[in-house]
Amino acid sequence: MGASKGFSEELAQAAVLVIDDEPGMRNFLSKVLTGNCAKVDVMADTREAARLLDENAYDVIILDNIMPEKTGLDWLAEQGQIGLFSDAILITAHADLDTAIQAIRAGASDFLLKPFRSNQVLNAVARSLERARLRRQNSVLRHELEVSKDILKHRNALLGTSTEIRKACHAIDQAAMSHANVVFRGEVGSGKQVAARMLHAASPRASHPFVWLQCYGMTEQVFQERLFGHLGPQADGSVSGHEGILLSAAGGTLYLEDVEMLSAGCQNILAELISTGRFSPLGARRSLGFDMRIISSTTKPLGDIAAERVFRADLFYLLTVVEIVLPPLRRRTADIVELTFYFSEKLSQRMGIEIPPFSPLARRRFLSYDWPGNVMELRNTVERALIHGDFEAALGITATELDVEDLASVERRHILAVLDACDGNRAEAARRLGVARKTIDRKCRSWGL
Repeated sequence: MGASKGFSEELAQAAVLVIDDEPGMRNFLSKVLTGNCAKVDVMADTREAARLLDENAYDVIILDNIMPEKTGLDWLAEQGQIGLFSDAILITAHADLDTAIQAIRAGASDFLLKPFRSNQVLNAVARSLERARLRRQNSVLRHELEVSKDILKHRNALLGTSTEIRKACHAIDQAAMSHANVVFRGEVGSGKQVAARMLHAASPRASHPFVWLQCYGMTEQVFQERLFGHLGPQADGSVSGHEGILLSAAGGTLYLEDVEMLSAGCQNILAELISTGRFSPLGARRSLGFDMRIISSTTKPLGDIAAERVFRADLFYLLTVVEIVLPPLRRRTADIVELTFYFSEKLSQRMGIEIPPFSPLARRRFLSYDWPGNVMELRNTVERALIHGDFEAALGITATELDVEDLASVERRHILAVLDACDGNRAEAARRLGVARKTIDRKCRSWGL
């Protein structure tokens, strides 16, 4: 009988370290684990085992409690002070209450009670892997709950059929296939986090966590604790702490929102992390390998900020292997109606109210408005329209013109204003504007009217 079927995939990818001074037991454990696990290292003494832990990452350690120089429990407690990042399974002949308490304090999570069979070994390793997976999953979920916003802002795809958004989606698809760090640049509310989640979902890291970290107002201490985690002594003499993002979400994607807002100290920490590829939890003396893709977002060109010496030039290059610029909503007018219908449907379901009519006049007003807050503002405007039951008046308290508009925006605003004055009569609007009716029809189709 082998390991539980539900754990077979995780077991096959596991790295296990065996520590036992008895040659027979080492050979037995090696035969049982080799072929079932991706990596198995076997050591006879704890000093060499400690050296291996300095150089390698292991998911599970299996060690005998009774060894010549020190007990397995003493060694575990010692490693915990330095930094022990693996689940430990203790081999013992006596699993009494006192031993169990000491084992928990030292950091062991399970026992193998002599004598044992091969299936007990495999199932003990599988249980350890499952506990670690659930622990890290809970850690990621707690972080999401701390920082998460409205789920409607966390879509996994950019909506729209405009040329501008199709170009952005194509760039995302291209970048997703690599492991390169990516920077999304765009105005506030233009969908940078949605684009980052979309890239992660299309990447080889999609089965691993996506973790979001807001950079604005982040102190060095908080930044390090969030990323690296920390170890600390407890009142009973044991060592515990919490796993940081880099350990609990290893293999996934770290999204740094508003990365240009990082303080100089946080920039230094991030640059060292990416350059060295290693990190140590606060309070630990042992480092771990860094395995996460970094996606950043910014409202301003990072290169310009680096040129002003407000942002580290080397960090700019480390982060900006690929830059993708997201168009503002006013540059992709053809998507406004589709986004309005999307938000209307989702919000009406949540709020339990009917969607009011989206009249031709409301359409023209939505299309002629420049949306300085982009998709975020559109979503909030739709919610306001649902609350008041009126799309036509939804922009009444927010509609303002930008100080500078491009020619296309001025043309759109003027044509839609004339259409409003003609109550939507396109032939009359064309006559007043001195253009052909088919010109008005073509413009309206491009705007989703």
